[in-house]
Amino acid sequence: MNLTKIIQTQFSNIQLIFIILSLLAGLISIVFFLRNKYGYSLSFLFLAGLILRLVAATFDPFLNSWDEQFHALVAKNMMNDPLRPMLIANPVLDFDFRDWTSNHIWLHKQPWFLWQIALFFKIFGVSEFVLRVPTAIMMSLMILVIYRIGKLISNPKIAWYGAFLYAFSFYFIHFVSGQVFTDHNDSAFLFYVTLSLWAWLEYDQSGKRKWIYLVGIFVGIAILNKWLIGLLVYSGWFISIFAKKEKKVRIQELKNLGIALVCSLIIALPWQLYILMAYPNETMHVFLFNNNRHFMEALDGHSENRWYHFYLLSQQYGGLIVFFVILPGLYFLGKAMHSKTQKIAVITWLAVPYVFFTLAATKMPMYCTITSTIIFLGLGAILDKGIAWARKYLPARISWWVVMIFLGYLAYDNLYINQLDVWHSNKQSYWKMKNIDAIIDKQVVNKLPAKDYVVFNCGGNNTTMFMFYSGTTAYGFYPDFNQYQTLKSKGIKMATFTDNKIPDFLRKDLSVKKIYLQPFYY
Repeated sequence: MNLTKIIQTQFSNIQLIFIILSLLAGLISIVFFLRNKYGYSLSFLFLAGLILRLVAATFDPFLNSWDEQFHALVAKNMMNDPLRPMLIANPVLDFDFRDWTSNHIWLHKQPWFLWQIALFFKIFGVSEFVLRVPTAIMMSLMILVIYRIGKLISNPKIAWYGAFLYAFSFYFIHFVSGQVFTDHNDSAFLFYVTLSLWAWLEYDQSGKRKWIYLVGIFVGIAILNKWLIGLLVYSGWFISIFAKKEKKVRIQELKNLGIALVCSLIIALPWQLYILMAYPNETMHVFLFNNNRHFMEALDGHSENRWYHFYLLSQQYGGLIVFFVILPGLYFLGKAMHSKTQKIAVITWLAVPYVFFTLAATKMPMYCTITSTIIFLGLGAILDKGIAWARKYLPARISWWVVMIFLGYLAYDNLYINQLDVWHSNKQSYWKMKNIDAIIDKQVVNKLPAKDYVVFNCGGNNTTMFMFYSGTTAYGFYPDFNQYQTLKSKGIKMATFTDNKIPDFLRKDLSVKKIYLQPFYY
């Protein structure tokens, strides 16, 4: 049976089968939920979310341009030397160390998520799918974390609804594919920031000291993924301290916050000191120039309207209707919260990223997703209110079936299957061009006599992907005559994609291997 003809998508039969299996797991989860068996329900919900995210890891049979291909290449180069993050591992031409798209030592991002990817490459082999598996796992574990956070701050029903909406959220599934800007970096950052919020809520509720250390550890790892916005949990913790009435309690809480902060520094600071000593020029550029400019200037063309992150809410959380119910949902979530200090912390965690990134000049789509747990729980709160109201006026047996069918439809509808199909098939011109480039690159790799060739004219945005597949040094342009002579004098072997613009000195040199398959330029 050809499922692609029945469902009218360009996903493969295997992909569609697993999508259907995830929906069945989701349906079983709904049944257990309606029978108040939360443990079984959460297990099947996690399974449904994991299947969907692993399928998403297969959506694109190539490396996406921004920024996945850079992360993939650096992670691959870190497999054997995790303390030396390299983009072009063996640069044979001069380069600008300040240009993160074509330099040697690559410090454009903090290293933790790259270490994770490199570890998976080392264990499971190098491929696009393996590259995305850490993200798929982290984004699946978020289902459990969202549920636990919801249960800590409100009640199991709101917690389950929030986790359910996240599990089938098309945008956070699409995110795993690597097609969204900053891809695996932001996914790891979201995960570890959320873990730090969860650890603090556990501490606030239980008072157990181990959670203080876990807050510090998760914050340190979050910083090692993205940078100082990973300190988010401390903003809510600090402000909530002043809701405590007794001075002794406030002082002790400040001490505990200090202990967690020291743990964060122990985790995050050694890498900063190491790169400052090992790669001083690159480090100073990143610390004093690049990081500061993100706030003051719109870098790399990422200039958007001041309210950009608010406009994104409807796209990221499920349409225009969702946009208008987020605020009421957050209100109902606040009403359901039973702790004043937790309420203050949650409001702070929601406000700080939106205020900070609204003021920042550089705007990227995933910057504010570190608040997604709170937003999904807010949507869960309003869903809980609506379903409770409907069940109040319907006979018990009828309401059970109505709610099950409604939630099942909501799970399917939230997937936006047709939109995912457009984003991840040749219906989209970008996808079609990248897929062709990847096919050509993989064919060319098999034609290269050895990996010690330097390959030229790979196409500007195709160069990094070609280096990932080939293991060679590659450039998106032809060398000039002086560069050519320098390489010849050093005995460096050269190959080049060939078109009608090839310089005569390359065309006439029979030792330069000509590659007559021409990749797309864009």
